[in-house]
Amino acid sequence: MKCGNIIRVWLLPVAALLLVTACGTVEHKVAFDSAYRVQPGTKVVLGPMKNQTGQSFDIDVEKMLADAFMLSLKEKGLDWNGGDVPKLVLNAEIVQYEKGDAFKRWLMPGYGSTVLVVRGSLFATESLPVGSVDAKRTVDAGGAYTVGAWETIFRSVADDVIDMLADQVKTRASSPADLDPAK
Repeated sequence: MKCGNIIRVWLLPVAALLLVTACGTVEHKVAFDSAYRVQPGTKVVLGPMKNQTGQSFDIDVEKMLADAFMLSLKEKGLDWNGGDVPKLVLNAEIVQYEKGDAFKRWLMPGYGSTVLVVRGSLFATESLPVGSVDAKRTVDAGGAYTVGAWETIFRSVADDVIDMLADQVKTRASSPADLDPAK
């Protein structure tokens, strides 16, 4: 009888925890060519966003990615609004996207995963590539908390990339070694 009470007491919190938790992978990298020097005050303008998955979706994945990048750029103060400030152009390609299904993830982790893989290039001018961007996020497990991951994953990937880009721009623009013309 005591064992049954203990099980009931723990079953509800454990079930609730499983319902609201999410697990997945996060990978992202922003790399500049070693010869490129970021200038202080550099801003970012979005170039083309392309769906390179070879699939058609019932949502506009290119627009969702562009909107997510733009929101993240604005929040970080990196969005280029014209003028004579130095700028980088960010082009990106969606190389893998799977909408996934929260109910399936809840049934069995890994089943119904939501996946977004983005690769991009950074350009100093239209024809001068100076860096690359790689980002991957998955939502592999979880329940009710992961409903809508097919949409929020775009913002998560954009935030990953722009946060790292902001750090790179700040670090590389302020690094005395990078500003030394003799290097």
